[in-house]
Amino acid sequence: MFRRTALAAFSLSLAACSTPQHNTREVLQRTDTRFFIREQCQPKSTAALSRAQVTGLDELPASLRDRLLADLPVEATGSRPFIQCQDVAARLLEDRLHALCWPEARVTWQPETGTSTPPPQPRLSVQLGTRYQVDAIWVVQGKNATVPASRIIKAAQSALPKDRACTARTFEDIRTQVSKLGTFHRVLVAPGPPGSEHKVPVVIDISEKTPVPQTRGK
Repeated sequence: MFRRTALAAFSLSLAACSTPQHNTREVLQRTDTRFFIREQCQPKSTAALSRAQVTGLDELPASLRDRLLADLPVEATGSRPFIQCQDVAARLLEDRLHALCWPEARVTWQPETGTSTPPPQPRLSVQLGTRYQVDAIWVVQGKNATVPASRIIKAAQSALPKDRACTARTFEDIRTQVSKLGTFHRVLVAPGPPGSEHKVPVVIDISEKTPVPQTRGK
């Protein structure tokens, strides 16, 4: 059975990050949750990998690189006896990069040798691949939504950079603009499935607050 406490620990540690990028934090938190459910791996220990342990991310801003490398599992076991998931850090980092619009990112790993305690941490090599551009904008809403999807799309388009680069900053800017349209409970912006010609749709997931019932005076 999957350990919910492990996922809770990952969620708390991500929420404790010092950078103010709320959308990026939520995207990575959702990515991590889906990853461990799919992989059925139970992390036994986690660590933030240092810049010296990972190659291929030097072009990223330091705050984003630190978030990507935070709380990676350095030792994990599978949900079935004797199944090891020691390359789980590389696969999770790859999923995180895909969720932040590097659909072609590939991560390989090479474990450090030795018998140190705690267990040695892996060394990762990253190939980011091509940065994609934003194509269409999709909106996901509840059936009782009060803000039309057309207004949300228009606000999102106003936040796109001139080159339509699909980046974590683009997601943050879209989230900021869309959040101004209403009192939303949640606005989550993430890439959809990549298409041809290095373009990818952006999905805006809207959750509106439940209206407060009006009480009639006596």
